[in-house]
Amino acid sequence: TCAAECARESENMQVITSQRVIAPTRAALAAKPARSLRRASGAVAPTKRADRALILSTRAMAEEGAADDDFENRLGALRGKRSKRSAEDVAAKTALKDPEPVKKATPSGQRRKGVADFTTVGSVDEPAGANWGSETVVYEGPPARGEIIANVAMSWTLVWIPLTISAIGRGLWSSYKVTDKRVSVMSTSPLRTERIDVPLGEIVDVIAIGRGVGLWGDMVITLKNGEKVELRSMPEFKDIEKHIKENMGTADPEFLLER
Repeated sequence: TCAAECARESENMQVITSQRVIAPTRAALAAKPARSLRRASGAVAPTKRADRALILSTRAMAEEGAADDDFENRLGALRGKRSKRSAEDVAAKTALKDPEPVKKATPSGQRRKGVADFTTVGSVDEPAGANWGSETVVYEGPPARGEIIANVAMSWTLVWIPLTISAIGRGLWSSYKVTDKRVSVMSTSPLRTERIDVPLGEIVDVIAIGRGVGLWGDMVITLKNGEKVELRSMPEFKDIEKHIKENMGTADPEFLLER
């Protein structure tokens, strides 16, 4: 009937109205946040456990970043402290070092005398004009005769023949003289006759090595300019070495060394 149809239309209008109220519009859906949108569109809402895990992971990342920043800050401070300490140590060590001695100016044109300055060629007599004054002789004579005997005894071997000839030559033509003022080496060899007189004050070093079971020895004296003089087969070499060391001079680097 008419009343029934009116009642049915009224119910339909109420249902439509309720659907319009419940169903959101597109503008409303766009304005709502994603979470509300998912809920409105029927998506399953995240659980409380998932939210808590997300929060904890975010917090852990933030704490890790802060820890890294703190570690970098501490490391930088430690490096700065070490570099500062190193600089202070270097400065302290530099201050503790002894100041370098001031070298004296080298006199121009001066040099230390060498073997050539103490050598007289062509004679073994005392050089003219040399005035040594009164001297105390420590040793004067030829090389040790034991060297000649030992080398002659070994001359049956071909290897030892040159050494034997040298020993015989020294025994025949060489002689030494050591006093409290000088060391003299004389040679009357047919090849070269010469005399060397080295003042003890010009000697800066002496080395002696024993030969022949210690009965004689070879000696080398060093002059202030670095040159050396050999005394082979010196008898009483230990006493002579001691005497030279007690009376020799000292090295003098202030003078030019010309060799």
